Amino acid sequence: MTRRADADLIAALEAARIHPLWDRYKKITPVHPDAPDKAAIWRWREIEPFAARAAAEVGVEDVERRALILCHPAFGAETVTTTNLIAAFTVLEPGDRAVPHRHTASAIRFATRAEGAVTIVNGRRCAMLDGDLVLTPPMCWHGHINEGAERTIWFDAANIPLVNALHANFFEPGSRGENAFWEVGEGDERLWQETGLRAEGHGHDASHSPRYRYPGAATRRLLDAAPVGEDGAKTARYVNPLDGGPVMPSLDCCARRLAAGEPTRPRRSLCSQICLVMSGSGRSEIGEETVEWSRHDVFTVPQWIWARHEALDGDADLFVVSDRPVREGLDLMRDELG
Repeated sequence: MTRRADADLIAALEAARIHPLWDRYKKITPVHPDAPDKAAIWRWREIEPFAARAAAEVGVEDVERRALILCHPAFGAETVTTTNLIAAFTVLEPGDRAVPHRHTASAIRFATRAEGAVTIVNGRRCAMLDGDLVLTPPMCWHGHINEGAERTIWFDAANIPLVNALHANFFEPGSRGENAFWEVGEGDERLWQETGLRAEGHGHDASHSPRYRYPGAATRRLLDAAPVGEDGAKTARYVNPLDGGPVMPSLDCCARRLAAGEPTRPRRSLCSQICLVMSGSGRSEIGEETVEWSRHDVFTVPQWIWARHEALDGDADLFVVSDRPVREGLDLMRDELG
């Protein structure tokens, strides 16, 4: 190989902690986004036995959370599900309490098999019924309790990888012995239960939604009534009732209904998405991957990769969480239909 004429200059620049643009601009300014990961799927039938083992072998009083995080091998040893996001399932046995804490990362809880569980968020009691979405916004105190007679399991998602990449995380543990934390009612959550109405003097001045619990029954009713979108799916977006924007500045959540036998149009978006199958079964073509899924499976749609979805054996509902607001806030968001 012929030695570059500027090799000595480049070596001297690098030794001085200076990099020349001319020999590496294609690497640092690629012509299009290149996701580090491919689509991945975690099947509920494989997760559930681990949830049972965790419940039997890990005492909730010995750990911060009894959670199983879904990790993509493309990120090596990092605890990452897809770029900027993690997904997990949390397990509680009857009577278990997951100790209160708070942190900088934004997180959500979505009730899958959570009947009997309750999440307390900043002094508000949020039940976790089938399909309920519960927010735990940044630096809001939150803890979980199983008040039922059966094991409870729910889906979690958070932007911990993004916050850690920015070296911006703060974490504050709570007290296991503080019983007053659990002895609360709905509190100010009652102010946000009536659709289309807002109480004057509500006092909410944070950037996240003032509503913490979005009932699954309401989501299903809206999907029943919603028109089919241009991509061929019905979509219901969870929004901040004050401004109609995303529920949190760094996480977007929506529910999508797919009609049986009617594939959606291919779509690619410059955001990372995690999809939880709320009901039904189907398949998705994501880049070069085809994944088949059923109830409570979880799969990813990496950024800027063409994807289309199809329900099989009846309609199917997906819950989708993404980092879309981050891309929009940085004026980077792109969305294309095929």
